[in-house]
Amino acid sequence: MFRKLAKTLCVVAALGAAGSAIPTAASAASYGATISIGSGGVELVGHRGHPRRHAGCSPRRALDKARHFGLRHARIRNVGHRAITVVGRKHHGRAVIRFARVRGCPVISYR
Repeated sequence: MFRKLAKTLCVVAALGAAGSAIPTAASAASYGATISIGSGGVELVGHRGHPRRHAGCSPRRALDKARHFGLRHARIRNVGHRAITVVGRKHHGRAVIRFARVRGCPVISYR
C-alpha cells in the first residue's frame, strides 16, 4: 500500500512540474529561446535576445560612425551590397570613408 501511495505522489509531482513548465515554454518561445527537458530538469538554452539589433551595417549606422570620426556635412554617397560610401568634409577638404556591410561597420578605406 505504501508503494502505491509513493508511486501516485511521484506521478502527481511529475505532472505538476510538467504543467508549470508549459507557460514557461510558451513565453520562452516568444523570445526566441529553446527549452531543453532532460534528466537535469528543465533548462533554457540558446536565448539570443534581439537578433536584428546587430545584424549588419545600416546606412544610418555608417553615417553616425563617419560623424564620430569627425566628418562634417556627412552624407551617404552609395549603398552597395558589400559597402556603404559616406562623403563629407574634414580640415583638409573632401573626405570619403567606405564601410563594410557587416556587424560593427568596419572601415574599408579612407581618403
